[in-house]
Amino acid sequence: MTEAVELGEREQTVMRKTLVLYGLPALVKGYMMRLIVLYAMKFATDVLLIAPFVIGLIFAASRVWDAITDPAVGYLSDRTRLRFGRRRSWMLAGSLPLAATFVLIFAVPVDASDATKLIWLTLAVVGWYTAYTCITVPHLSWGAELSGESDGRNKVFGVRHAADALGALVALGVLSVLIEAESAGRSAASLVAVQTSVIAAIVTAIVLVVSILLLKESSQGQIKARTSALEVAKDVFKNPHARLVLIVMLIELIGASAMGAMAIYVAQYVIGAPWIAPIAIGLYLVVQTASVPIWVKLAQRIRKHHLWRYAMIGSALTYGSLFFLAFIEDQTAQITFNLVGVFLAGFAASCAGTIGPSVLSDIIDFDEKQSGERREGSYFAAWSFAAKSAGAVTIAVVGIALSLIGFVPNEEQSEFTQVGMTAILGLFPLICYGVGAWLFSRYSLEQ
Repeated sequence: MTEAVELGEREQTVMRKTLVLYGLPALVKGYMMRLIVLYAMKFATDVLLIAPFVIGLIFAASRVWDAITDPAVGYLSDRTRLRFGRRRSWMLAGSLPLAATFVLIFAVPVDASDATKLIWLTLAVVGWYTAYTCITVPHLSWGAELSGESDGRNKVFGVRHAADALGALVALGVLSVLIEAESAGRSAASLVAVQTSVIAAIVTAIVLVVSILLLKESSQGQIKARTSALEVAKDVFKNPHARLVLIVMLIELIGASAMGAMAIYVAQYVIGAPWIAPIAIGLYLVVQTASVPIWVKLAQRIRKHHLWRYAMIGSALTYGSLFFLAFIEDQTAQITFNLVGVFLAGFAASCAGTIGPSVLSDIIDFDEKQSGERREGSYFAAWSFAAKSAGAVTIAVVGIALSLIGFVPNEEQSEFTQVGMTAILGLFPLICYGVGAWLFSRYSLEQ
């Protein structure tokens, strides 16, 4: 009996170590991705003076390249046989390029010609997303291999989601510094952006290497994949369960990204309190992190796909309520209303990051029974492409929408423009989450 207890304690210790080491890459990736989603457009429009429409086109164009790199990395990582393993080898190769290109995004010279700015920024963005693919696709695939049962996968991806949110929370602290630096002029803001990105790049490289060296790969993922790349891609999108989950996740993340992209604009130009943006987003991330255990527990009682759909409905309602910020005249009431909505939205949104990858892992098990192959890389490549596409599509949509509603940087906005901003912040996610919940009602794979 004592031996059994000691064995159980050792297994729990090993599991905790595994979860911590697996979560570390998500921590630094969460920081970088959130800073790009939350600040890249504002940095480009207000510091580099590039038109929002053009920035939208740059991020949209990067998705064309991702359509090649995401499935390629997923397919190749399923077949890589190197000393560090098929997942860790790719992550190690992508760590330094990820760090370097992140710095380049914020190192665009403010006094350069328009052509130089556009070429520099385009190459930096495309390069960063390529390196991000080399990290994210193998990392997600690795998570599916760390546990073969449902509750274990919920915990693995729950820790990953919490670490991602914590990284984003750190990004908020840096975001407030970057916004404050803008008050000292464009050159000062550019210098601070470069300095903070260099620090982030160094930390990212160290954290990724430590995680890769200390956490070994599971033997679960060693079933050889034999199908050609084209056949695998066809199989992924012919799988009705995977196709539905990927479409729903894409729609959901487009809606969620809209709030992130618009939060700073609404805080500054609608509420008139730019300082509230980091606080609101910070609250959103804290609630997301703290609620992960709740969603893991609920998934033990409610089927995962039902739980995810209920959360989508909750997100639709809470995001939609933020549209009314433009019609509240009292600033204190605006701030209170905003924070309450953000709190509820953060709780509901936590479900997708915790449960979504676990649902896809179950679909991968289903695929293995049909094909006899383990193809986590290919499936999570499609997941990664959809996730990155959501952010890029949102930036493109927001950039075009800001131009259409008459947004003028660093100026007081008209009433029409302010209503348009809150419509992008609230009504757009309401539509996205509503459509996603309706589509996901068709999901039929029972776990």
